[in-house]
Amino acid sequence: MALAVTRLALIGPPGAKTAEVADRLAGAYELSSISTLDAVQSAVRAGSELGDDLRRFINAGQVPPLSLIAAIVQRRLGEPDAVDNFVYWTEVPVSPVLRSLETLRIQVVELVLADAEATRRLTGRRMCRGCGKVWHVESSPTLIEGVCDRCGSELFHREDDFPAAVAHQLSVYHKHSAPVLAHYRAAGLLISVDATHPTEEIATELTSRLARS
Repeated sequence: MALAVTRLALIGPPGAKTAEVADRLAGAYELSSISTLDAVQSAVRAGSELGDDLRRFINAGQVPPLSLIAAIVQRRLGEPDAVDNFVYWTEVPVSPVLRSLETLRIQVVELVLADAEATRRLTGRRMCRGCGKVWHVESSPTLIEGVCDRCGSELFHREDDFPAAVAHQLSVYHKHSAPVLAHYRAAGLLISVDATHPTEEIATELTSRLARS
């Protein structure tokens, strides 16, 4: 089963496993899985003009303009390994960046996850100080509370996963995602998928909805 569209953009709130879904689709259909961070790092490593511009802002302690980030993302998605086959994903749906992708004729996919479920997923995470593996107090608990099953090191609760921090992340997500999603919905370029299911099931549903015989 092939995909009718091979230029995808995945938008999901923190906790929606956007990266995992993107990677699964990329592996199944030989698409390049690319995030904003990937694009930025690639531009800097390549020593491109855009990368040099970005470095100047960073070195000066300034926030790079979103127009520059959008140009960097567009350039990365136009490289040979991604030009016709990519899945671009982000949990920070900055409007200027995503709106700039319209010229690439992309299909936008929204991973829908209620704030309560996102909060449960994020606040329950615990990270191992030794090997870095992430556990969850409900969905993937360790045999001994606070101790990593893999290496025996202590688990800790990251500050980013504290309730107040998670609430802020979700607030920022909704603020920035609403206009982007509304725009692509009006253009008939938005598919919404329930992200409460396991990653494999989400990818399977997406495959079905994007398939061509």
